[in-house]
Amino acid sequence: MKRTLLTLAFVAAAGTAGAQTVTTPPVGSATITTPSVGSGSVTAPSIAPNTANVPAPNAAGSAGARARIEADGYKDVQGLNRGPDGSWRGQAMRGNTRIGVGVDARGNVTSE
Repeated sequence: MKRTLLTLAFVAAAGTAGAQTVTTPPVGSATITTPSVGSGSVTAPSIAPNTANVPAPNAAGSAGARARIEADGYKDVQGLNRGPDGSWRGQAMRGNTRIGVGVDARGNVTSE
């Protein structure tokens, strides 16, 4: 009989514990402040492309550019520098005048 009463007491206590509702306490006069984030601008780091294994647009290099310029009638080609677009720029003599010359990525020679 004691066992039955004890079991009923536990079941009743468990039933009332499960039926309880949770209420949030009132906040009162407290204020909530959200943290400031700033201006919201994000700058991404610049990343240079990996060009180590990429073949040049004019794979012959400066020697190829020099040959194209000389084949176009220029002499004494100097200071060839490759641009980011694959073109070559430098100086060459046409007659007695030194002028700027270039070879684009397709191999076309231009004077500047």
